[in-house]
Amino acid sequence: MTGYRCTATSEVHAEVRAMGETISSPHGKIEWTPYSTLQCLLEDVPHDFHAAFLRTGTRADPASDVYLCWRDGSLDQCLADLDCCMARPEPRDAGCTIFEHHPGRCQWEYIDPEQVAAQAQADQLVEELGLSHCPHSAWDAPPL
Repeated sequence: MTGYRCTATSEVHAEVRAMGETISSPHGKIEWTPYSTLQCLLEDVPHDFHAAFLRTGTRADPASDVYLCWRDGSLDQCLADLDCCMARPEPRDAGCTIFEHHPGRCQWEYIDPEQVAAQAQADQLVEELGLSHCPHSAWDAPPL
């Protein structure tokens, strides 16, 4: 891993969020981002526009998500309901949730400095509190 996550952010405009609320969904419950300022999900490579997850999309198979999209230097925002990439590093792993045919690598192939910092803080707390650390591979193990 040598790439990093794009650092571009945008605050969701109230009228754009309201527009997002009018989009239908086949899901019983729509998952929304809990944040009002969103960070681009793409790898920090040249790309035409920035995109961040806003809510679940209008399709279940294949899955889609609604993305907030914007361009550098512009206050304009739009919404795009795009199929999810769903590429997987291993068949049992979670799929990439960036939109299909996105520029750059899938999200597990680049570094998100904020995520790395949060994981380091969590690891430090686990050590300071003397808690046991359960490795991810143990979660996938069959029950005894």
